[in-house]
Amino acid sequence: MLELKEMADIFTGVSIREAKSGSARFMRLSDLSDLRAGRTPALATGKAPEVARALTIEEGDVIVGARGSVTDVSVACDMVFGAFVSLDIYLVRPDRARVNPQYLVAFLTLPTTQALFASGKQGSSLARLPKEALEKMEVPLPPMRVQKLIADLALSFEQEDKLLKKLTTLNSILGRETVARAIRAADSQPPYKEQ
Repeated sequence: MLELKEMADIFTGVSIREAKSGSARFMRLSDLSDLRAGRTPALATGKAPEVARALTIEEGDVIVGARGSVTDVSVACDMVFGAFVSLDIYLVRPDRARVNPQYLVAFLTLPTTQALFASGKQGSSLARLPKEALEKMEVPLPPMRVQKLIADLALSFEQEDKLLKKLTTLNSILGRETVARAIRAADSQPPYKEQ
């Protein structure tokens, strides 16, 4: 096992200076939640940060939520490429010669890893995961071929979960519509007369 900081660079986010005329885009914690749920994030726009540690999101980057009861984690996708991360998010840039980003996400979203994150959070209202706790997270590092297999397995279960949620939503809509049609049909019948 290696600490995460030995296989990836980890950057803290920047403060957002929102401005409608600004051309910079910023990913917030709510955007990360949207991304994890399969929704399109509504990135904030503003002035580009003027600090050296401000990096934009690139392909292969892993986004980690710094706040909240659950630590959201996602591989960056094209919807957020070029955006900066806000203060409530960490940008993890894996050494792709050593670690597969999807494998890393699969590990970071395991219940045991999430429990370690929860125990390391500080604060009373909206607890924050310290950067040091993320850096010191020990990650097993099998060969790249095995990492790819594990990443593909995790991705297939994630896709199945999304499909099942969509199916549940569609089934609920169908059920409500069927009941509504039955009520409309019953209402168009002549009134029932008791004999």
